[in-house]
Amino acid sequence: MNKQELLQKAKRNIDDRRYKAEEQCDNTLTDLRTNAEYRVCERNLRQAQVNYSMCDEPRKRELKKLLDQRKAEMKSVLAKLNVDEKTLRPQYACELCQDTGYVNNTMCSCLLNELSKLLLKESQIVNPTYTFELAKESDKHNLSVYKAAKEITLAGNKNLLLTGNTGTGKTYLITACANLAISVNKSALFFTAYNLNSMFLEAHLSDFRIRQSLLDALTDTDILIIDDLGTEIVFKNVTAEYLFAVLNERIARRKQTFISTNLTLADIRDRYDERIFSRLVDQSSTVVAQLTGADKRLVK
Repeated sequence: MNKQELLQKAKRNIDDRRYKAEEQCDNTLTDLRTNAEYRVCERNLRQAQVNYSMCDEPRKRELKKLLDQRKAEMKSVLAKLNVDEKTLRPQYACELCQDTGYVNNTMCSCLLNELSKLLLKESQIVNPTYTFELAKESDKHNLSVYKAAKEITLAGNKNLLLTGNTGTGKTYLITACANLAISVNKSALFFTAYNLNSMFLEAHLSDFRIRQSLLDALTDTDILIIDDLGTEIVFKNVTAEYLFAVLNERIARRKQTFISTNLTLADIRDRYDERIFSRLVDQSSTVVAQLTGADKRLVK
C-alpha cells in the first residue's frame, strides 16, 4: 500500500469514527422522541431558542429568562429518563476537529496519529523475537554496545549510529531497541533505508498535504529506525534533502533516531553532504558505536 493510500485509509478510519458517533446520537434522540413528555420539552426549548436568537434588544432579558426555564425543564426530563445530557450531541473522539481530520485545512493531530499507526504496521519491524533478553551475542565489545544501546533507548536522550560489517548483528540490535521502546509505550517506526528513500520519493511527487503528513509522521514518532543506510539509491533533490530535513527536525524535537550502516564514517562523509554527516556524528546528540566480528550468518 503506498503512502497516499495509507493517508486515505487513515482518513476513512477517522470518518468511520465520526459516523458512528453521529449514528449513536441519532439513535438516542430517536428513542427519546418516543416519549411524549420529552417531545413537548424539546419543542418548547427549540421555540425558545429561536425566539431568543431573533428578538430585539428590549425583549432579550425576558426571553433569556424563558430560555433558561426551558433548559431547566429539559434537564429535569432527562434526569427523570436517566439520560445524560451530553449524549444528545455526537461524542466525537477528537473535539478539536470533531473527527473530520482537519482543523482550518490543516491535518489534525488525531489524523496524524492514525496515519502513524498505519505507518507502524507498514514499517515492518523485522521480528518481535529480536530482543535484548533473547540475544545470543557473546563478544565482550559487542555486549558493551548492547548495554549502551539499551540504556539509550530507555533514557530517550540520545540518537544511535551503529556501524559494522555485514552480518555483525546491527539489524538485530536496532530491532531489539525498537521492540524495547514499544514495550515501554513509546512509538517506533522501522524502515530499511531503501523503503524510507522510496517514501521520500513518493512524498516529493505528492501534493503538499500528503507530503507534509508523511514527513510529520516520520518526525513525530518517538524512535525512528533506519536500517542499512547507504544501500538506497540516491535520487537527486530527494534523498539528501529529505533525509536532512527529517534528521534535523527530529533533533530539534529531541526525538530519537537509530541508524545502522555498513558504511564507515569516511564513507558516510563522502556519500552524503556535510550537513547530514555532521548531524549523524554529532557527539552532543548521537552515540556512534561499532559492532565487530565475523558475519554471524556464515559462522556455524
